[in-house]
Amino acid sequence: MTTNIYVKGELPRNPIIIEGFPSKGFVSTIATKYMIDELDMEVIGYVKSDKIQSIAVVHKSIPMYPIRIYRKDNIVLIFSEISIPYPFIKEFSDAFDRWFKEIRPEKVVLLAGISGKGTNKEHEIFGLTTDPEMRRIMHEMNIEMIEEGMLAGISSDMMLNCVEEGIPVISFMVETRYTPDPLGAASLLKILCNFLNVDIDIENLIKRGQEIENEFKRITSELKKGKLTHKEMDEYSPMYQ
Repeated sequence: MTTNIYVKGELPRNPIIIEGFPSKGFVSTIATKYMIDELDMEVIGYVKSDKIQSIAVVHKSIPMYPIRIYRKDNIVLIFSEISIPYPFIKEFSDAFDRWFKEIRPEKVVLLAGISGKGTNKEHEIFGLTTDPEMRRIMHEMNIEMIEEGMLAGISSDMMLNCVEEGIPVISFMVETRYTPDPLGAASLLKILCNFLNVDIDIENLIKRGQEIENEFKRITSELKKGKLTHKEMDEYSPMYQ
């Protein structure tokens, strides 16, 4: 097997798993990165694969694998700084499936961004689960359930694998219109923290997100008026740090 998960640190018993692979607007990546920093989560593992060879990321002068496993108390977070190429999604999802069978998570939480559905609410949160208790919780949180549609990517494979194995799984999806979208990530993180009963101050993320969103609106307006070229717009690509 060419894709494997390596855990060097100690895992909690029946952990809560959070998945943070890149999605539309990079909302899952931004939200999980902010969560890692705010909770001071510890790196306990990584994913190694010959399908993502020659990729290393550097943080604080330390080289790291681009897909890492973090832990804080009973929460285990899968954080990825790269998207999985479509032809290799099954191989990666199968690796996580084997891992989940071994560690038997209490529940798995998947995070994603989706295109706006034309509602009056910006950054509205939608949900999907087959677990009756999680469905009840989502109803109490006033989260709209996805009734019809199609999911793609590694998150969809992970969800189906969890359903097949009888592992409670839930997906939180936030409506997003920008790339990157820190304000959408803040909405997603707020719902996630409420769901997990975790206390994280997201005011800095909201503030930065508002600044970036306002700048995107300004650029879009000037582009429509012919005051800005597409080249100038392409050169502006703020990413939340």
